[in-house]
Amino acid sequence: MDYRLTPQGVMRLSDAAYVPQDPGNRDWLEYQAWLAAGGQVLPRLDDPDAEEPRRGVLGFFKRII
Repeated sequence: MDYRLTPQGVMRLSDAAYVPQDPGNRDWLEYQAWLAAGGQVLPRLDDPDAEEPRRGVLGFFKRII
């Protein structure tokens, strides 16, 4: 399972479900267990340090180099 950080929690990418930072939320507890087992969460899309390739011509060239 993969997750991406959001400003208030994470998004589960398998079904695009938003998982809020709520210790009473079953999905949040599953996410925490996934992290504890070594899961690596993807960075926020608006994070300037994110490793996501940028769109447009520059992003295209970065992907093919």
